[in-house]
Amino acid sequence: MKDLVDQPSGGGGTDPRNYVASVIKSCNVVEVLGGGDSEYSLGEVAQATGLGKTTVHRLLSSLQMAGWVERGPRDGYRLSIRMLKLAHASQRQFSIRNEALPHLRTLAGTFGDTAFLLVSSDEGAVVVEMVEGESPLKVNTVTLGTVIPYHVAGGPTVMAAFDDEIRERVLSAPRTRFTEHTDVSREALEDKFARIREQGYAFADEDLNNGVAVVSAPVFGPTGAIVCTLSLGGAAQGFGPDRLDHIVTAVREACAALSERLGAPASR
Repeated sequence: MKDLVDQPSGGGGTDPRNYVASVIKSCNVVEVLGGGDSEYSLGEVAQATGLGKTTVHRLLSSLQMAGWVERGPRDGYRLSIRMLKLAHASQRQFSIRNEALPHLRTLAGTFGDTAFLLVSSDEGAVVVEMVEGESPLKVNTVTLGTVIPYHVAGGPTVMAAFDDEIRERVLSAPRTRFTEHTDVSREALEDKFARIREQGYAFADEDLNNGVAVVSAPVFGPTGAIVCTLSLGGAAQGFGPDRLDHIVTAVREACAALSERLGAPASR
């Protein structure tokens, strides 16, 4: 694990006068203990953090005194119930919608179109947040709470492309043709999902509503599984080749930033 001392964050920037190195090292130790195993030996913590055993021992002793770390039945180290309660409280306060909103506002503000946050459900992808730009295209069929089938549009097809269960469900169920551009055959959809996985985003051009195009990309969570999508949609004529490249880049960068915020593996 890379020592966070090399990567301080927040308003303090990289000025070493603005942070306490021992606190950052303690955070590294806590991250190791939260890695999934029931207990960790002093040597395992030292190896994972890259810190010396003497330093790790002092940090662990201090965390024990604070009540955040305890010794387990095998005499290893683990997070205490107190720390787990804090983690649970943090999880309750965390909202994907709140985390996504700044990215939606930036996308909508930059391009003037409408930015969407979608999550999965049994029936389809659900629009749980949307932010309109200065020149939004009003689409009466897509509003907050709208459920979109997984074989059309941007966000739903991204979910199908990156989630095996959703993809099999789509390919096994009847599919509605919404426009002349809607793919409904199994072969066409398999090709589409494979292409989305390969390129890392979807460009849906008038397959749900005539005159409407959308770019979508996946957002991944701590396990590497897709948890939601961010999209930018608007008038199809506004998604020409030159502008499309900029939109794709912006949407993918927003999704990458949100994935990182959600703790997605770096390889994603």
